[in-house]
Amino acid sequence: MNVQDKINILYNNCKNLLSYEFDNSIEIKNVDEAYLIQDSFINLKKKNGFGEIGGWKVALTNPEMQKLVGVDNPVEGAILNSLIYKNNVSLKLENYCHLGVEAEIALKIHKDIPSKINGFNSKEEITPYLKEVMIALEIVDDRNSGANITFEKLIAQNSMNHGCVIGEPIEMDLMTLDELEGELIVSDNIFGRGKGKNVLQHPLNSVLYLVNNLIKRGRKLYAGDIVLTGSISTTCWPKSGDKVEAHIDKLNNVSLNIF
Repeated sequence: MNVQDKINILYNNCKNLLSYEFDNSIEIKNVDEAYLIQDSFINLKKKNGFGEIGGWKVALTNPEMQKLVGVDNPVEGAILNSLIYKNNVSLKLENYCHLGVEAEIALKIHKDIPSKINGFNSKEEITPYLKEVMIALEIVDDRNSGANITFEKLIAQNSMNHGCVIGEPIEMDLMTLDELEGELIVSDNIFGRGKGKNVLQHPLNSVLYLVNNLIKRGRKLYAGDIVLTGSISTTCWPKSGDKVEAHIDKLNNVSLNIF
């Protein structure tokens, strides 16, 4: 099976909300091919009216999640502009195969980050390009794969991203993001708790990874882009009628409704 066939099958399976088992005919050789497919996956989303890239998400930012798919590093996926929602949005459950929601610390790129040949070496080097912080609820769809998806197929389908809801941004000392604590709440019940340090020990490490990996891929981050740094707690799987909220110290709360 050639790469274009893999792209078409995977994209259409996701578009038609088919469970992950329908991807069994696809074998992705390696990470390079997986990101090649992701690039085409993103382009197909753009051609189908989802808008330009408005930001990126970073996944697999804690050791437990990495072990599930047998790797020791994160991955990224693009967030299309039309899928970046304002606070308290309502989403239809029927528009997803298996909807999941995660609570994250997000940052907005303040000015274009240059494509340095050798990349950036520390989180301190990237802080001049960042300014505002907000809570985000990432919307994911694992298509009922659970822990069964391969690392390469996770990458290829844009790391399962189906958008995000972002709260009002604030400015604060970015070096203290690892100290923030928060909760993921489903219909008034606390589903999970977590801290900023759960994300690669510091959310800025997540941004650092993203910047450098995008440079390797010939991409970059632009002023205004949103970066979702990774889930601070476990993913919830809401049902129709649920309200999902994220509360994180010092940041403005954010929520979404499922119907």
